[in-house]
Amino acid sequence: MKRLVCSLLFSIPLAGVAAGRPAVQPVIDMHLHAYPMDELPPGTPACPGDQQVLIPTIDPGEALDFAKFMTCDKPIFAAADDAGLRDGTIAALRRHDVRRAMTEGPVELVADWRKAAPDLILPGVAFGKRKEKSIAELRALHAAGQLSVLGEVYIQYRGHRPDDPRYAPYFALAEELDIPVGIHLGEGPPAAARFPGYEDYRASMGSPFLLEDVLRKHPKLRIYVMHYGSPLVDEMIAMMFTHPNLYVDVSGNNWSLPRAQFHDALRRMVDAGLEKRIMFGSDQMYWPDAIGEAIKTIETAPFLDAEQKRDILYNNAARFLRLSEAQIAADHAPLRD
Repeated sequence: MKRLVCSLLFSIPLAGVAAGRPAVQPVIDMHLHAYPMDELPPGTPACPGDQQVLIPTIDPGEALDFAKFMTCDKPIFAAADDAGLRDGTIAALRRHDVRRAMTEGPVELVADWRKAAPDLILPGVAFGKRKEKSIAELRALHAAGQLSVLGEVYIQYRGHRPDDPRYAPYFALAEELDIPVGIHLGEGPPAAARFPGYEDYRASMGSPFLLEDVLRKHPKLRIYVMHYGSPLVDEMIAMMFTHPNLYVDVSGNNWSLPRAQFHDALRRMVDAGLEKRIMFGSDQMYWPDAIGEAIKTIETAPFLDAEQKRDILYNNAARFLRLSEAQIAADHAPLRD
């Protein structure tokens, strides 16, 4: 079986080359958002990490202005409205050959995005927000095909530990239904604790070690840490070494943090022998061009070979999601015009 899957992964692109078509290099994005644009001013800039990205210095006597943090020469810009964000994001996903994207946001918006791209959008549903969905509501969404991944898990933004008893039923539900969980551990937006709506964020609640009891109680849980618990890479390595069912994604950090910092963290995880459990994610929120910037950080990493890049961009997520041989083959086929 393993040999057959490997054959599908590598022979299908080569067949395309033999037929005179470019090799298909599919991508799976494990971290995407369908957010309403009323949460951010249209056209707000953001700076990719290959430019000079500085962690902001803020005078506590001044009002917080996120736009002032982004002063690079070549920023990318937020969409103008909800439709522009949806259409721009889907266009960017297709342009960069992303075949599946775990998409979290308000259930109605995610449904709207799925209607526009039913082959592309994997619906995610969050927990750990101020207005929590009940276990019964999540069961109903799963039964209706509107819940493929339980995430993003926003516990850190509440200032809570992952092993807080109030969240135990959610992890138990994911293990019971055999659906993956994606949990945020790591940096939030710049000056997160002062950012409107994020006042409860605590950097100390981002430690990967806080997941230990959850993993021990739920040994069959498929779980991945979004942002690889950055910048606590050593803790993340220790946890992945100890818990072989634990994966990470590299979302957000790949395109928005200083490139040297991200590549250093990625290399440390690869050098630790964990390259088969690192998955790609964009954490695209309001800036559709972030998807291409995020992919570029993997494709240009000088310490990754071709197989490692394919693993991070596609193969590891395909294994984590348990894609069938037919699904893998379809992902490697050229898109129809």
